[in-house]
Amino acid sequence: MKPEIKSIIINFPTNIGDTILGLPTLDRIKTNYPQAKITAIVSNRTKDFLTRNSFVDEIVLFDKTWTKSQKRKFALALRGKYDMLVDLKNSFLPLIVGPKLRTPFLRFFPKNLHIKEKYLSLIKRITPLGQTQKSDCVLSEEEKSKWEKLNMVPSIFIACTSLTAIKCYPYEYLKQVVEELAQTYPVVIIGSEKDRQFYADILSMPAVLDLVGKTQMNDVFYLLKKYAKVLLAVDSSIMHMGSYLDIPIVGLFGPTHPKRSYPYSERSIVLWNKGLTCTPCERAQCRFNIECMKIKPQEVVQAIKKLWQQ
Repeated sequence: MKPEIKSIIINFPTNIGDTILGLPTLDRIKTNYPQAKITAIVSNRTKDFLTRNSFVDEIVLFDKTWTKSQKRKFALALRGKYDMLVDLKNSFLPLIVGPKLRTPFLRFFPKNLHIKEKYLSLIKRITPLGQTQKSDCVLSEEEKSKWEKLNMVPSIFIACTSLTAIKCYPYEYLKQVVEELAQTYPVVIIGSEKDRQFYADILSMPAVLDLVGKTQMNDVFYLLKKYAKVLLAVDSSIMHMGSYLDIPIVGLFGPTHPKRSYPYSERSIVLWNKGLTCTPCERAQCRFNIECMKIKPQEVVQAIKKLWQQ
């Protein structure tokens, strides 16, 4: 007999990119248990974003810098409160919480399986129905109004920076791409305030809307969903968000393996330097002048134009 599930807790990854890759898992859980209360375990990095998610009813904060005593106290406070625990981090939490249903401890994945598929495979046994619902990111009317005042039109969104420096698309290459695209198409640049130095004078080019440092992830979700006709992005949280929203994406890859995190939108193009023997290296530093990210600007422009015209 199938146990009654009234309360579900999901242990989301610490970083925002992997959390976004976990959203299809959340959607499938909601499809299978539409009446259940869903609690998300969040980090300081994911708190604001998941608080806005339409399928998340409650959040509890976990800080990985806590002491062992603090972590133990956190886990014990959850004990016996939830019927199901979905652990996307593979911790010992299910043993302590003691839910009726949980994700497995032993996990064996095919090499280079997409991260989204890894997460979905964890709940296959406990969610027999395929996904039919999709979550949203909730903004207030005041927040929406701020963006409406910009009178934006369908545009090419660009997010070519990353927390890992060697995943960024080289500035001189990106400048050539934007110079050509901006002659014909509206272009929007998004990123955090620290990315402003990277983009430099690209931000002041004609037909370029500079939103660098002016958005939170919930804003990016809203803007991509409403205004992005094509997204140009490196392997990053914004690329994963574009995938979740099924936006046409040109994804630029170098040190990371495209198979593990490629854009899964219905229409997307992945570009990388296939002739190099050192890629994908999966490293944070490079000894070869980051040759893998030197993807020819004309290839990028052609890919974007192709998706725009479809």
